[in-house]
Amino acid sequence: MLHTLNTLSKRQITLLIGPRAQRETTLDLTAVLALRGAVRIIDGGNCFDPYAVARAVRRRTARLDEIFARITIARAFTCYQVIHLLEQTPATNRPHLVCDLTATFYDEAVSYGESCRLLRLAAKELQRLRRRAPVVVTARPAPNGDRAGLLRLLKETADHVLLPG
Repeated sequence: MLHTLNTLSKRQITLLIGPRAQRETTLDLTAVLALRGAVRIIDGGNCFDPYAVARAVRRRTARLDEIFARITIARAFTCYQVIHLLEQTPATNRPHLVCDLTATFYDEAVSYGESCRLLRLAAKELQRLRRRAPVVVTARPAPNGDRAGLLRLLKETADHVLLPG
């Protein structure tokens, strides 16, 4: 799967779906992208582990400080914060990696209708970002069936959907 992700191109949104959003693949992809240049990470599920990325980078190079200087990380703890971060992210040539996007939208303290509305806004922002650079979004299935429509909406936004297996 990492080989498929290594061939990312502009104007594409790749959606990676799996438990904890295929954590190891995401961390390896971050290392590969950072070796090539700057990369922006938006962590929606508080799952991005910089230590694991450091191990993945170290397997490829000893230039850890140089490579880590290329990675920008922003964390969101609510779906409203995710929207704000996406809106504030400039559309640049650097790849964007949005980790566990659906996590905050699955919050039952936010109504399903509001979650759908906000995820549509997020989808528009992802489409804006992909105009200049590849966008990889990771997501996990809904913890219960009542929010499954959120993942469907995200799948409709993506150009490529990769499932574990």
